[in-house]
Amino acid sequence: MCESIGAAVRQYLLGNLSALDCLRRLGFIEAGEPASRGYVLYKALKVGINVASYIKRLDWREFEEFISNVFAEFGFHVVSNLRLDCNGGVEFDVVAWNREIVLVVEAKKWKGGGGKWAEVADRHLEKITRCRSKLLAFAPSVAPLVITSTDTGFVHRGVPVIPVEKVGHFLASFHNIKDKITILT
Repeated sequence: MCESIGAAVRQYLLGNLSALDCLRRLGFIEAGEPASRGYVLYKALKVGINVASYIKRLDWREFEEFISNVFAEFGFHVVSNLRLDCNGGVEFDVVAWNREIVLVVEAKKWKGGGGKWAEVADRHLEKITRCRSKLLAFAPSVAPLVITSTDTGFVHRGVPVIPVEKVGHFLASFHNIKDKITILT
């Protein structure tokens, strides 16, 4: 099992906890680094391992952790499960910001979603609009984003709904597509 990083990652993500020792011996997980499945999956993606089939095995917390690590890789500050009082309690799964923008993520670890994605996007935009003034404390503009564990990808009323495997591509091309996205100032 310790013959390759790829094999050890696969074993660990499939639930074989002893594979974590292999990942440490192979130098994939260094002392002080998290050993959670969300973090291991993020590191696997970073070194070019195809992670698509393993995302579905993550629980919602690991899924959000994976998303947070990708945003951090792109230089964003990240906080998870941010609760705000905006005419009622609101919680945002992942909030990522830099000097220019706050990306507020609704993370959906669903098997399907079907016709519900437009409803999810609408509700998310409504929450962000209600909390706009508080979110603008992070950066001068705010944008909604729905990240899903499915292969769904589209923009609904300015809210991108993207598969988790494409978050890096979305962030890398954000400046080229931001005219299609709702950005609140």
